[in-house]
Amino acid sequence: MDDKENKLPERPLRDTFVISFSFMAIFTSYMAIQSLQSSLNQEAGLGIISLACLYGAFVVSGISAASYIKILGAKRSLVIGWIVHTLYVASNFYPTWGTLIPSSMLLGGATGPIWTSQGLYLAANSDAYSRIKNEGMHSALSKLNGIFFMCLESTHVTGNLISSLVLRQSSNADNANNVTRICGADDCPVTANATIIEQPEKSVVYILLGIFLLCDIFGLCLTVFLLPNLKPRKSNEQTLSKSLVSCCTTLADKKMMLLIPLFFSQAMNQGLLLTEYTKAYISCSLGVSMVGFIMACYGGSTAIFAILIGHLAQYTGRYFLFILAMCADMTMLLVFYFWKPNEHQLYLFFIIPSIGALSEAIYQAQFNSLISILFQEKIDSAFANYYTSKALGFAATFITGVFMCLRIRLFIAVALVVIGFLGYVGSEFLYSKTKLLQNRKDDNYASRDEQTRL
Repeated sequence: MDDKENKLPERPLRDTFVISFSFMAIFTSYMAIQSLQSSLNQEAGLGIISLACLYGAFVVSGISAASYIKILGAKRSLVIGWIVHTLYVASNFYPTWGTLIPSSMLLGGATGPIWTSQGLYLAANSDAYSRIKNEGMHSALSKLNGIFFMCLESTHVTGNLISSLVLRQSSNADNANNVTRICGADDCPVTANATIIEQPEKSVVYILLGIFLLCDIFGLCLTVFLLPNLKPRKSNEQTLSKSLVSCCTTLADKKMMLLIPLFFSQAMNQGLLLTEYTKAYISCSLGVSMVGFIMACYGGSTAIFAILIGHLAQYTGRYFLFILAMCADMTMLLVFYFWKPNEHQLYLFFIIPSIGALSEAIYQAQFNSLISILFQEKIDSAFANYYTSKALGFAATFITGVFMCLRIRLFIAVALVVIGFLGYVGSEFLYSKTKLLQNRKDDNYASRDEQTRL
């Protein structure tokens, strides 16, 4: 199929920067709010439950994302998603069960199409970029995904720095008024060990949310005015029913089934870092105002790792990177399990999330590259299944946080890292086997054609 039929983007690098900066603006607010939900909205676990509702709705939207995009298109899906993000930030001005839960579910419903659209844009841009620059598809995918995820992970820096600088203006900025100071892996919501964090003043929180609201509006304008429509490929032009069947078929693919535990594990580890680490380790030991500074270090490390790995991937290949990511995840979880945090070990609070940043940077870019390579003929439904699996991981992490002790959840997370990695090895084996058989078949056809001509 030639370029004209594929309708590839004309300016892939420029389009990648546009979508990267729009995500950067939107997720500057979202990542910071997500990190603070467990500390700011503690009453009856409202913050954690709202996140569980968000990712629970994400599961449903992820399954139908390909069909949704078929109807509205990738750009419209992003625009609608950014509008919903703006409504979500607005609901945090008055966080109750009647405002935060519905807005969280609405955002979860928009998140599946948002991330599937992002994957389609980067896949199309990488395809066009590889042809323009005459380089391999994996190299192009790694570079453009590296640019995107560098911008995405830098939102941990921008959003969390904003939150800490603003929250430090509160008179309740330190940890002096925290109640039930049981910090670390012994934090348990169903016993007397549960940690209660002192809340900052409302006026300070409102200033913070107002800044985040402006970020969302800026990201929305970038997408509306600068991002071109993504022209669908012929292979994606299918009816709604066929699109749904495609999602189910991809889910039943052996390679996808083997990868799902790894997707789930990565989401669970990130969920533990963004909620339990911020609450049971940082807020408990140092105060809520330090959450932003430490998580900004996490985001900065991830952004640096993302761009470095984007260039390194063409030399190391993905096998080495996935092994490195698994080792980093395992190290972080074991430290969580055994470490007894206290305010005199400030440097450790910054180092530990940086270890998680390494695995996050690898997985974010390499998952996109892996899916684009392993599921070339059904890429839209493959991305939908990927983000649905991640949503299940996040939802399970947040739901269990309401009734399960942290130490037990860490033990489960360690087991999932091992299972997930074994699944990845199995999927790579199946892909290599299928590719080898296809190459042999092509060689046989070529040999027969040659004999016919003779």
